[in-house]
Amino acid sequence: MDPTELDTAGPGPGPSMEIEADLMVQAPEEIADRAASVGQERLGRSLRDVFITAVIGGVEVSLGGLAAMCVVGAALTAAPRIGLFGALALGGLVFPVGLLFVFLGRSELFTENFLIPVIAVLTRERSPGSLVRGWVVTWLGNILGCALVAALLSVPHAIGAPIVHGYVAYTDYKLAVPVPGLFVSATLAGLVMTVLTWLMVAVKNAVARVLIIFAAGYPLFAANLSHTIIGAALLFAGFIPAHASALLLARWLLVATSGNLVGGVGFVTVLRVAQVREKRRVR
Repeated sequence: MDPTELDTAGPGPGPSMEIEADLMVQAPEEIADRAASVGQERLGRSLRDVFITAVIGGVEVSLGGLAAMCVVGAALTAAPRIGLFGALALGGLVFPVGLLFVFLGRSELFTENFLIPVIAVLTRERSPGSLVRGWVVTWLGNILGCALVAALLSVPHAIGAPIVHGYVAYTDYKLAVPVPGLFVSATLAGLVMTVLTWLMVAVKNAVARVLIIFAAGYPLFAANLSHTIIGAALLFAGFIPAHASALLLARWLLVATSGNLVGGVGFVTVLRVAQVREKRRVR
């Protein structure tokens, strides 16, 4: 049945039918057009606006990381044999609240800009220079927001010892991952986040958006994928108590950022743009 007929077919549709209809009405071309429009507006903002919004995004995703580390630290303390990945599988159930804060609160993460502004540039509505400036300013704002929350968490007795233990275990593991594994992990993280962004543009129903955020947020955290900003939120908080190397942290940020770009732009945005162009060509 055509989704538009739902308004006139009997009593009002239930929530599941509304979500289904919302998902069905958006063709790839329509999603791309909407993304280009939003991207044009996003790249037209002042750099101050971009920076402030990004700082808020860093703070909010750090709160999601804190929620997850409450679970991870408690699991590792109560049942050490569960291991880090067992604890992450549990922490992933609550981590998506940080992404909820970001997406529903209209703040911004660096990886969100791998789709919407890129499409605006590819359609020649904005310049490549504005895209690069947006990437740099958003990345810096996110990092600052993560650092601010990490500074608060580092105050003695601000959070419980089990939570600190979760941050330390995460940091010890993450900074020890070899560069090839880190790059692939970051590529997967960029892919997941850009798929999430595409779906958030496509879907308007609030319930569907929440479900999509949790669907992407869980594997992102539970599989320990290397998302630059999420990782920074956790590594900054675990860096000092773990006595980690500043050089290793800088290397992690550089490789993770590069992998996120490859996964988001190369594996999702480029393919989606190619899909849209092919659909328009054959019509």
